[in-house]
This record gives sequence, structure tokens and C-alpha cells, in this order.
Amino acid sequence: MNISPFSPNTHIFLWDLHEVILEKNMKNWFIIFIKFNRKWELIRNLNKQSIIIFLTFALERLKIIKKQMVSEELIQAAQTTRNNALIELITHICSAYTPIQETVLLIEELSALGYRHHLGSNIGQTVYDNCKIKFPTIFNIFEGHSIPFNSSKKMIVKKTHPDFFTTHLQKYNLKPEQIIFIDDKLINIQAARSVGLHAIQFKKAAQLRGELVKCAILKHK
Repeated sequence: MNISPFSPNTHIFLWDLHEVILEKNMKNWFIIFIKFNRKWELIRNLNKQSIIIFLTFALERLKIIKKQMVSEELIQAAQTTRNNALIELITHICSAYTPIQETVLLIEELSALGYRHHLGSNIGQTVYDNCKIKFPTIFNIFEGHSIPFNSSKKMIVKKTHPDFFTTHLQKYNLKPEQIIFIDDKLINIQAARSVGLHAIQFKKAAQLRGELVKCAILKHK
């Protein structure tokens, strides 16, 4: 009989959001952009910084580059030129995700066993607030969360920075070995492991379930 080193009494799941719990829908993004009726207002108020961040953000979302961007970086740039049209568009696009039902069911299965859940995502504050309203059932699952924040050095701390994880531990008075971190990006998994977290790379819900069975957290169906 396999005895798991993990227990709902001592361990908490820390979940990435994008492409783990919510997946992007390129068709929805395209439709939102086509229907957006403030395009010329948006273009008139663009500055060089906004253009660079916007292009980097778009290329990262399309998985053409690996640099991890935060929507709040673009929103903050837009705020400097009062580009409210750009803020509105980014908020809508970055909230246009679809729940991955297989992952949601897996989280519910873990919850039934007594496991608690936290969110550790590079989602920006504005989009986070919007998604909480849009997906209340999902966001109500999380008892705690960490999203990118401004450090004392005026830099945005986000994954893959180790401080993203250590700050979460301090915030909730947790030890690294108490966290089971789930993320789709290997670079984030490596960063989490570097500070002592248990971490599993997500590829799809069925694969993750298999990994949790191997850890004796879940049983074979």
C-alpha cells in the first residue's frame, strides 16, 4: 500500500491560472478586437512604451517569445497617456478565457479530500479583479493568492522571480515543503523548486491526475 508523503492537513496546492485552469480562445480574442469600436482612439493615444509592451505582450500570448508579461504592465503604460481605450481592450481580451473543465473537476476532487488551494499567477490586478467577477465559482476556490507586485526597488516581481514564491510563503506563514505548485511553464517549475516547493509541470488534466496518482495523493479511477 502506497502511503503519500502529502496530506490535506499539511499541504496546499498553489495553482497557475493561464493554460492550467483557464485557456485562451484565439477566436474570441479576434472577435473582441474586430468589434471594439474605440480603435482609432486607442491608436491616437499610443506612445512608444505602450507599443513595445503591447507587441511583447501579444507575442508572448501567441507563444512566439518566452518573456512572461503582465497585463498590468501594459495598463500602467496606457495610464500615463490616459489611453482608456487601450485599458478597456486589454481588460476584455485578458479576461476572455474559457475554464478547462477537466482541471476544475480535478480541483474539486482534491477539495473533497480536504486539500486547500491558493492561486499563484502572473495575472495583473485589473484583470484579476475582472476575472473574479466573471468566474466566481473558480476564484472562490482559492483561499489565498499571489499575483505580480511592485517591490521596494520599483520593479514588478512576477514568476519566474524566486521572490514571487518566497513572498507568498511569508504572506501565508507557510514552509516551502507545504506547497504543491502546478504550472504549465517548465521555467516556473524550476524557479519554484529552487526555493524548495514541490512542483509539477502541467501539460493536460489527465497527465496531472496521473502525476498525483504517482504521488499517492489521488487513487486510480
